[in-house]
Amino acid sequence: MIAAWGLRMLAASVLIAVGAAGLIWNVQHSWDSVEEYVMDHYRHDGELSLSGSSVDEVRELFSGLDADVAPALARIVGVIKYCPTPDGKGVHMILNTENGPVTVIYMPETGVTDREHMEFDQVNALYVAMERGSAIIISPQPDVDSLYALVQQSIIPNRG
Repeated sequence: MIAAWGLRMLAASVLIAVGAAGLIWNVQHSWDSVEEYVMDHYRHDGELSLSGSSVDEVRELFSGLDADVAPALARIVGVIKYCPTPDGKGVHMILNTENGPVTVIYMPETGVTDREHMEFDQVNALYVAMERGSAIIISPQPDVDSLYALVQQSIIPNRG
């Protein structure tokens, strides 16, 4: 029991440190395009090495952006944290998929061209236009399109 509590405290401390680094990084950067932001953000955070987010933690972070997330997506989130986006705050997630880890960045205030592809640093990326904002799926695997529907349908803006 104490060991589990200690691990949670350690994980929380690491997430706070990563978040603080992200805020400093955001203040020191500006981007001329969403593409430039995506490459810069991925190069900064890469494949985060933390794991063990619960469905409740995932939903809690999304609620801070006035959104919810479907259980099908929330169950495969290994890591989640707030991150800077070109137009405000978003969410950076690592999904544990059958083909390995996949990065998804949700940008609630940033629009993109739906299904546009880009490649950089040996990764493939796919833009996902959403009801509110957008997301990008980033993976070293060539078939990023396979997660399009899951991401597009699973991030749901709250109706207020």
